[in-house]
Amino acid sequence: MRKEEMAASLDSALDAQELANEQRTLLDLIDKLQFAQLDNVKLPQIVVVGDQSAGKSSVLEAITGTPFPRDAGACTRFATEIRLRRSPETSIEVSIIPDKARNFKEQEMLRQFGGMVHADVSFDALMRSAVDLIAPKNMPGRFAAKDILVVEKRGPDMPLLTLVDLPGLVKNANNDQSLEDIKTIEVLSDRYMKSSRTIILAVVGGNSDYVQAPILTKARHFDPDGSRTIGVLTKPDLTEGIGLEDKFIELVTNRDRRNMFREGWFVLVNPGPREQGQPWPSAEQRRQTEENFFSSGKWSVLPEDMRGASALKQKLSTQLQRHIGRYVKTLRKQIQKALDDCDGELKSLGTGKDTPEEMRIELVELFSDSKELVIPAVHGFYKNPPRTNPQKNNFFRVTADPRGTPAQNLRARATEENDRFAARIRAHGRKYNFADGGKHDYARREVEMLLRQVRGSEFPMDSKPRAVYMLFQSYSEYWPKLAQEHKDNLGVVCNEFLSELIDFGWPKRMREPLRRHFLDPQMKALMDKAQKELELLTQDMNLEVQPYDPEYEEKLRNWHAEATKEGAKFSEAEEVLEKMLIYYELSAKTFIRNTITQVVERHLLQGMYGIFNSVAIMSMSNEVVEAIAAENKETRDRRQTLKVQKKAIEEAKDICASLAMRKELRMYAEDDRDNAEETSDEEGPKRHSPKSPATQRAPPVKGSRRTSRQQQQQPLREEAAPPSTPRGVETSQAAPSGVAGDYSTHTRPEVPRASAEAGEEYYATSKPPSSAPPPPPRPDKVRPGEHQRQQQESGFGSNNPYVPAEPRVESPGGWPSDYVQSAARRQQRNGVLGRA
Repeated sequence: MRKEEMAASLDSALDAQELANEQRTLLDLIDKLQFAQLDNVKLPQIVVVGDQSAGKSSVLEAITGTPFPRDAGACTRFATEIRLRRSPETSIEVSIIPDKARNFKEQEMLRQFGGMVHADVSFDALMRSAVDLIAPKNMPGRFAAKDILVVEKRGPDMPLLTLVDLPGLVKNANNDQSLEDIKTIEVLSDRYMKSSRTIILAVVGGNSDYVQAPILTKARHFDPDGSRTIGVLTKPDLTEGIGLEDKFIELVTNRDRRNMFREGWFVLVNPGPREQGQPWPSAEQRRQTEENFFSSGKWSVLPEDMRGASALKQKLSTQLQRHIGRYVKTLRKQIQKALDDCDGELKSLGTGKDTPEEMRIELVELFSDSKELVIPAVHGFYKNPPRTNPQKNNFFRVTADPRGTPAQNLRARATEENDRFAARIRAHGRKYNFADGGKHDYARREVEMLLRQVRGSEFPMDSKPRAVYMLFQSYSEYWPKLAQEHKDNLGVVCNEFLSELIDFGWPKRMREPLRRHFLDPQMKALMDKAQKELELLTQDMNLEVQPYDPEYEEKLRNWHAEATKEGAKFSEAEEVLEKMLIYYELSAKTFIRNTITQVVERHLLQGMYGIFNSVAIMSMSNEVVEAIAAENKETRDRRQTLKVQKKAIEEAKDICASLAMRKELRMYAEDDRDNAEETSDEEGPKRHSPKSPATQRAPPVKGSRRTSRQQQQQPLREEAAPPSTPRGVETSQAAPSGVAGDYSTHTRPEVPRASAEAGEEYYATSKPPSSAPPPPPRPDKVRPGEHQRQQQESGFGSNNPYVPAEPRVESPGGWPSDYVQSAARRQQRNGVLGRA
């Protein structure tokens, strides 16, 4: 079946009584979405816009059959949603959809306003009360109100239709509207008109030249090809008096190419002014007036489907159904996303508890959930526990992160830091670097001097056993500093893991109090224990314990054999130096292993198991429990608002699901132009080249939509930046594998040159190792461009993936930035890792 034939079948179906309920379902969907006020869902809707004197109220009266108050600026300060529904009995109901930016108390007050029109409460009275409630006249910025006034009229002959009436556009300020008010009305109108899902009902009055009509200028701006604008001319009987009758007829018959609308124009005759107390003309009287006007004169040339309120109502009703149907498929996806976002925010707020006992129970549950994440993180198998909410993201990634090892993978990040520590000890733990011949010169000048100065009661030529230990203690004096930095960096890794954990599983309101009252003291205790253990290890370096490793004797024998080859001899100083170097290599392995095992593993990683111990909650005072788990009024109000919003979204989701498969609507869903136009809604209208009427009405070429999408996606692929170097991957050739920082000066030391008298020196004092850079912060918490800025400030090259400056962590709900500052500086300032 051709598209035109299907459209005709839809038109006839919409008129059939058996489909009235399904038409109503479409409009119920829009009602629910309007009530939810979702930022990321633009509604398919008809918006009535016109100049203040264009007769917009008269158009609404013609469509609804109800006169709207015209005095005191009623209904001109905010959007009014007019819902027309069918019902055996006639009724009018007025209500308010409050702006979601209001606090919960104000929202509830506005929601409770309204009621049915009856003998004791007139429509005018309800409307004026609503205006005074939303935007009192003495309220500054009353035209900026984002609340929506809802007028719902039911009756047996009502068209199935929803309109949004906007304040009339004004050119010049007056007693009721200032220049600021005029600007605000413009912004409100633009917000509705720019959406590709809005049908613009542009109302123009015949009492002045339409060239000056702001609404037509706006319609051309937001709908350049006239594909979603319907024109309405009011007061056609006044066009002859101003000599523009022919010009207006050209306008409404689409012969004015600048203001040509694909959906055409409609002409309505306004009822004449009424005397005070004179009843408002009935629908039949209005129909008769229009019939009399169009029966003679120049306006009689118009076809019947352009004349009067009845034709307009039929057009709007049919057009709205098509328009909603076109976007049902896209709306369904966006509604699901809105529901996920709403659920996520509700989850982040947690469930409200009133008593300390209830709060303790909630904390026990949160501690238990947190421990389920700590265990796999410390063990390193990163298995996500079963989720109660299938829509919630996993804590542990199941794919590689191109930005580096995630902070959630605690064991992997600790292993990376252990590798870096071991590499730093091997590469930069020794005090001296020896060039060719340097050992011999060092032994002759330094070791021999030491041997002379430590002589005791031993006989000449006897060995001096303390000399090896003394040399070792000097040669390894950098170890404590490197181990201290490693311990502090592991504290950063643990703290960043905790930040990710509580950001993932804890209500937002609890995160900062939890850190302050519980996690900070816990981490301080762990760091204190690790510090004491590290101090014991460094003290052990002063113990003079001989090596019990057979490798020592084997290496020394091999050296003796090599040194006496071909009858060569070695001095006592050279032998003592060699013993120390062998002892150093063996001790370095032990020191690395002990630091990792006894400091990092015993007190930090294994200590993480005990942090979320539910028993600790039982010993908390009520004051601490309330400080962590109690919520403020804003949080309670926000939760209530989200619950109301969630209910409306769920209802909209159910409605949308039932509509998505309707065969009458699927044809229009396939013609969903929203994917191509949606991105431009926030930035203004899409610009089209001028087209002839025939070109404008031409159906889209098959495949053109796909080609357009491919063209839109292609630049994204071309412009995608390559991923940054992952953590643990060293790119600098000068640095040893696994070592962070620019260590080229240590790898190839400069041999200092002395005066001619002193001769050449073949050994050089190794520079003290620069401070170990803290572990890279959580990838998604670093500001864009921060790495480059830090590299420039620190002088490190672009090939270095680790930045030893102070990474700034941008995390509204994350760990304080102190935790990723230089570990050594933090240790000096606070004595422990944590906030002062």
